[in-house]
Amino acid sequence: MIKNFIKNCAALLIIVNLFYAQQLSKKMGSHVNGERYKGSYKNGLKDGFGEWIHPDGDNYRGKFKAGIKRGKGVYTFENGDKYKGYFKRDKKHGLGSYIYSNGEIFIGEFKNNIRDGKGYVVFRGDTTKSGVWLADKFIKKERLKNVKRRLEATYPKYKKTKKKPELAILSSKLLINNGSDTLETNDIAELIIELKNTGEGNAQGIEIFLELSNYSGGLDISETKIIRKLIPEAQKKIKTEISATDMMISEKISISAYITEHYGNDLYAPQIISLNTKSLTSPDLVLSDININDQNNKNGLIEPAEVIKATMYVKNNGQQVAKDVSLEVLFGDFVFNTGKSSFNLGNIKKDQKKKVQFSFFAMSEAEKELPISFEIKESRSKFDQIVPSGLDLNRNNKVQN
Repeated sequence: MIKNFIKNCAALLIIVNLFYAQQLSKKMGSHVNGERYKGSYKNGLKDGFGEWIHPDGDNYRGKFKAGIKRGKGVYTFENGDKYKGYFKRDKKHGLGSYIYSNGEIFIGEFKNNIRDGKGYVVFRGDTTKSGVWLADKFIKKERLKNVKRRLEATYPKYKKTKKKPELAILSSKLLINNGSDTLETNDIAELIIELKNTGEGNAQGIEIFLELSNYSGGLDISETKIIRKLIPEAQKKIKTEISATDMMISEKISISAYITEHYGNDLYAPQIISLNTKSLTSPDLVLSDININDQNNKNGLIEPAEVIKATMYVKNNGQQVAKDVSLEVLFGDFVFNTGKSSFNLGNIKKDQKKKVQFSFFAMSEAEKELPISFEIKESRSKFDQIVPSGLDLNRNNKVQN
């Protein structure tokens, strides 16, 4: 009899513990900073549907995952503004509508909490604006029907399958244009991630986010398109372009991938690959080794009415490659061109020289410091410059740099 009593007590204790665990999974919580939450928990974190209230007056009702806003929800601001739509990584991201306190409504794409992409504005029942937003600014007008068509194609209504998908990264590799293992200033790299659905259901609305650690800025990373569907056992290669700007510094960057799926079957893959970067000094184009050949008396002087053949070199003293370099010889008053004056020099590497030859003659009325200069242009206009020749009338003009 005592044994049966002990067994009954143990069974009762198990039932009580299960009931208590269920109550813990859905409860009201308060935080030290005054925030309040009522909803589902998982492993001690907000997970599932819930309502979060900030002491300042902001309120969110919607889906959570692993402690952050993830999925569909409604965020109401203290000032009366309201956002209805999707959240990813705790931010407004995807298709949504933003209702301003004055009654104006924006319907369209959000990225990282701001309007970015296609959308349109409705005020008092009329569409007042439609087109493209970039970084929360309206930049391009487009027809409303085209905008709506694009939004419907990008964010279709997905059908949830009974069986769940499971995303896995099979491989990741980094290809750098210069063939090395280091991304240098103004170079481009391509990150290729091979993704597979190892689950039994369709993975839908897949979007990839890259997270960079030990990163100081200066990289431009292209956006990847949303993958509408990946059936079980299917694989997909995702390519992302990474461009190094002049603002990049030398460092070793760790890249992680956060892959989201429409129904929350997300994948976080930390440190899938590392990227070495090297900052190079800007191109520094200078003129060197300017020499003249006076064919008449060969005395090394530029004399009136004498045809002069000049040779010089354009040198790059910087570390970056000078791209698409061109040079134009500019002649002023009483100096006349007798040959080629425009030169396309192409790319000039560090410490490389490109030869330029031109010819001219000057009249006696020309200034002693001859009005001859060189306009040097590079693919980036900020490196353009005009350099005086330093050539004088009736003077030995051999210059060595």
